[in-house]
Amino acid sequence: MERGASALARSGLRPGDRVLLALPSRPEWMVALLSIVHADLVAVPIPASTPPTLGRLAATFTGARAWIGDPERGELGSMLRDLRGLTPAELVDAPRARASTCSARPEAPTVFVFTSGSTCRPRAVSLSHENLRANLRALQAARQAGPNEAFLSSLPPSHAYELVAGQLAPLSVGARIVYASTLLPNRLIDALGSHRITRAVVVPALVDALARNVLHDLVAAGVVDGAFETKSPSELAAAVIRANRDSRQHVTDAVRSRIGPAFTTVIVGGAAAHPAWCEVLSAVGVALDVGYGLTEAGPVVAVGRAGSCPAGSVGRPLPGVDVRIGNDGEILVSSAGVMQEYVADPAATVAAFEGSWLRTGDCGRLDEDGYLYVTGRVKDAMVTASGDTIYPDEIEPCYASPHFAELAVVPAPGPDGNDRPTLVVVPAGQHVDSTAIKRAVASLRAAAPPRLRVSGVVCRTEPLPRTAIGKVRRRALADALRHCEVVS
Repeated sequence: MERGASALARSGLRPGDRVLLALPSRPEWMVALLSIVHADLVAVPIPASTPPTLGRLAATFTGARAWIGDPERGELGSMLRDLRGLTPAELVDAPRARASTCSARPEAPTVFVFTSGSTCRPRAVSLSHENLRANLRALQAARQAGPNEAFLSSLPPSHAYELVAGQLAPLSVGARIVYASTLLPNRLIDALGSHRITRAVVVPALVDALARNVLHDLVAAGVVDGAFETKSPSELAAAVIRANRDSRQHVTDAVRSRIGPAFTTVIVGGAAAHPAWCEVLSAVGVALDVGYGLTEAGPVVAVGRAGSCPAGSVGRPLPGVDVRIGNDGEILVSSAGVMQEYVADPAATVAAFEGSWLRTGDCGRLDEDGYLYVTGRVKDAMVTASGDTIYPDEIEPCYASPHFAELAVVPAPGPDGNDRPTLVVVPAGQHVDSTAIKRAVASLRAAAPPRLRVSGVVCRTEPLPRTAIGKVRRRALADALRHCEVVS
């Protein structure tokens, strides 16, 4: 860290200068970040896969004077040739400077984090030293981790959720971080056992993929019947509940032989996980932590343990984090972790606050015990012909099925000008059985509460458009619906 800070200082950078960080998720990423912070500079992390043109845009927008990346990223290097470029090796191999400590003020910016979906109109959140420290303190108070633990890192550290919960949080208590070299489910499962992982920070889609991969292995080993591979999470949970003690122990032993004895917790963020996975994971001794947050809040707002908090809840607000619901149902947050501003966008910064309260853009409610429920995005609200205001997050859990590799609900314009909640599915498997899909949708629709029944369905062969951490880009998907045939 001191060597890296020395290399940055010798390159002509001064305190407060911005440094673009464009490395893959691996130990060198954290070395680079800590070197930037130690040199009193501001880190501007972007995903390693960022196209060169967008990398150039991020650098220009934030006023970066240098960048840290891999030498083989020739195209990005060409786009950033006017900046001072450094490699991880230059940071590590630099001569050791005289020992020093970061002298930046607590309110000084530490990192500019681009929010999910930032593309042609970048929006970067400025988080200070104190913002990050406050969120780390609150997170540690709610979910104590110890130095003997190991966290599996599988998400881009350029995203605030992974940066804080998956990187800084374990480092702050001396725990190990194991960087996933691939997102292939079987390789990730191998890593759980071989590295004695205790906790994994993941997105919901990865929970499903990992569970399905383990289930496939159990079927191949003859531990469970092959019919289980086609069951939905709810059906699997029901089977767990019905199983006798001996059967459950037999399956648990088989799962533990696959994932290792140390693994205790799946930490889900970025979107809502299917609630039935809690019952399935619990049966094999793995807890499911749910939560809620956003980059602007530093980022974690609430956490909870599925099964211990009410169904549908994202837990209680962290210690020191105040949450209230606005008159229009919007979730408002106040804490020492809340951002200072949107970089170079004073108008957006003003619009993001209601007094001292951060406007999250999410709708929700608090129950009498202080548990928080997120019902959807303000901008994703759909008003149907019946006058109901509903959100995709309310509808989507009703349509989970092994027939669908992916699904999302978006509004399609109705002839009367009202929104028609439309289910968009990507069929599972290589061969699309349109009859089976229609039958599955019809069955799920009939079982859903009347107000949560979709008006139509669209099948697509391409994956759903998503952000870096797996959130569906619903606006882009809704725009694409204009060119698709919606089947009622």
